[in-house]
Amino acid sequence: MGIATAVAAAAVAWFETQNARSQQQLASASGSARLGISLVRLESATVSAGLSCQLGALPQTAVAFVQGSSALQQQAVSEASSTQGHVVVYLSPAGEVLAGSAGGAPLGSLQPTATAAHRSGLLCSAGGAFVAWRSGIYGVAMSKVSGAAHILGYVLVLTPVSANTLRFAAQLLTSGGSSTQLLLVAGGRYVFSGKAAAGAQQAGAVASAAVTQAISGPKAVGTMTVGGQQFTVAGQLLRPSAGPPVATLVVVQSATTVGPSASQLAVPVALAVASVLLLGMMLVFVLAERYLNRPLRRLNQAVQRLGQDVYATPVEIDGAEEVTRLAANFEIMRRQLRHQLLLALGRSVIASTLTGNAPLEQALSQVLKSLCHLLNTEMAMILLRAQDSAGLSFLITCGIAEPNLEWSELEQSEGILGRLLREPRFLARSLLNSSDRGALEQRIGLRDCLAEPLEAEGRNIGVLIVANKRAPYLEEDTAICHAVAAQMVTAVDKSVQLVVTRREATTDAMTGLYNYRFLVGYLDQQVNVAERASANLSVLMLDLDHFKSVNDSFGHLIGDRVLRAVAAMVLDTIRKSDLAARYGGEEFVVVMANTGREEAHLVAEKIRQAVAGLEIPRDDGGLVPITVSIGGVSFPEGTRGARNLLDLADRALYHAKRSGRDRVEFLDAAIFPERPTSNRGGLPDPIA
Repeated sequence: MGIATAVAAAAVAWFETQNARSQQQLASASGSARLGISLVRLESATVSAGLSCQLGALPQTAVAFVQGSSALQQQAVSEASSTQGHVVVYLSPAGEVLAGSAGGAPLGSLQPTATAAHRSGLLCSAGGAFVAWRSGIYGVAMSKVSGAAHILGYVLVLTPVSANTLRFAAQLLTSGGSSTQLLLVAGGRYVFSGKAAAGAQQAGAVASAAVTQAISGPKAVGTMTVGGQQFTVAGQLLRPSAGPPVATLVVVQSATTVGPSASQLAVPVALAVASVLLLGMMLVFVLAERYLNRPLRRLNQAVQRLGQDVYATPVEIDGAEEVTRLAANFEIMRRQLRHQLLLALGRSVIASTLTGNAPLEQALSQVLKSLCHLLNTEMAMILLRAQDSAGLSFLITCGIAEPNLEWSELEQSEGILGRLLREPRFLARSLLNSSDRGALEQRIGLRDCLAEPLEAEGRNIGVLIVANKRAPYLEEDTAICHAVAAQMVTAVDKSVQLVVTRREATTDAMTGLYNYRFLVGYLDQQVNVAERASANLSVLMLDLDHFKSVNDSFGHLIGDRVLRAVAAMVLDTIRKSDLAARYGGEEFVVVMANTGREEAHLVAEKIRQAVAGLEIPRDDGGLVPITVSIGGVSFPEGTRGARNLLDLADRALYHAKRSGRDRVEFLDAAIFPERPTSNRGGLPDPIA
């Protein structure tokens, strides 16, 4: 009787453990599905959100919106070449497709997607969503592009969910003796082709009935049998910003032995305690709870946390041998994912810093701090010398005690820093030798370094250095430094281009003087100051005499030479606080703040004499004769208001021309007549 009761108890225990194992496998598959969709989102929708935020914040994106569709299309083509696999589209404020790179597909096919994203307000700060387009599944997000006071439009980015993404997630989810396969099902059909233990799939083929039935329940989890082998199947929906799901991510896992065989565990225990039946039953349940059910519940909770993107909590490793191995594999996967997420976050912070609105030097300083934190180093520095007049020069450090580095100290150093400054190159040394540590290196406490050259158009223009890691430099550290160096060069290049663009917008290309546009704005500021403070303000207008005959007699190349020589002479003659500009043609203007009529007259006469004394050679060896007529006006002596100083100076110049040229005349409003105008839209007639 006792033996029969023990056998019955063993059978009950065996069935209970089998049921618990089955439920645990279903829970594990469900958790893997949640983790899988998190990985897919991280590789697609989150990437689209980050990229759209970066593109929306770029100054050139706003400029392209202002310039129109052709500029946007050029911008899209440029971005498509640097963001392989992504679809970048520019939308109007109303959500209409303006331009973009659609990988050869008609841009009009993206209008429904753009309209849906615009209506739902799918901004990159929300993390992105999923969308079906051209028989594929994409992560999608968009970012606003703002002007001075309004929205110029939107940047829409689509990142494909690829077969490589599914294989990468499957590798991370595979642990122990089980194998994991990820399938993507849209409209009842497989999106990608593949072959695994659960069978072969063809892209576009109807999903198998076994897969469809397994995930059709309310919990979207079940089992199926293929070729005599049992699999657990779980599904997670890929949802758009609004509307029905666009696809289902299916996780197929082979059933594995989670612990010791229940029959091997329960029957010996039950037979051993046949004489003490009640104690034996209690012992069976205690052992199952202690070594199987409780570790499995903790492991299930860890899987659920990973599926919810919570990577900071370690996985507890205890229990039966197989459970311990499974938990250890999940812990390795958790650490890898957490490390990758931290690296991705660090790179994203660096990229956002470099593409933000902060001044470049401030942004580079913040990047060095982020890089030290990301690579766990104590020290970092950027050594970048200007290559030309438009270049930028930076010596930025992080973690170096006062006194900070100076260019002169670096240039004289015979240690590793001096050599890297003179010849930027890649270098990774976990321990510097005595020849590398000169006086400068010893002063700042440099023990090791990783150097990455800053290359622009094939030229080494500087070097990025991180140092004092207290551990060997890894391949991963080198890759991060290389990527950050490339981003720095791009940021520096954009800043140089901005400086050049601003210079070209305000400077006359021929003479190097300020142009008419800048002159008008500057004079308006000086007029406001003069009128508020009742301060002196003088304006001189210069016109080269008989300049047309110079062009006609000697050619325009000689005429250009004359203009440049006169411009250089004017700059040498006036004060640093004065402004010289090319008014147009052979006319120049000089604005002198806090300068009265007598002082301005002296400056004008000095300019006139200097021009007359210029020796400008011709190609035949002779000299070009040149003189200048100058008209001037001063506020408040020569006029009651300062608003029309240019016009008044022009009237004085007209009088100087009529009075014989090569002379200086200052305005006397009571004597000088209005300058006659012709039928050229009210402009005065030119006088050579």
